[in-house]
Amino acid sequence: MGTRRATVIRVDDAATFIIRPNMAVKLAGVEPPERGTPEAERARERLESLVLRKKVEFETLEWDRLGRSIALVRVDDVDVNEAMKEYLKTI
Repeated sequence: MGTRRATVIRVDDAATFIIRPNMAVKLAGVEPPERGTPEAERARERLESLVLRKKVEFETLEWDRLGRSIALVRVDDVDVNEAMKEYLKTI
């Protein structure tokens, strides 16, 4: 589907963020902790530190039933999917 670029305007959880124009992107292969837990909040903050207000490159692999792009994401030289998978192992 090709690589696209966009600026992240909000982070919803450890695996999902919103880009302009109000499109949701979910990190492929990343399962966030259960919402409402301290781990979920720490993981969301970690993703926020990686992508919020930054221009990301993403390649959509598929679309889920909620209309989210399931994607591989990079910002600068960081593979965001791998960075979050590694971080989630530590919490």
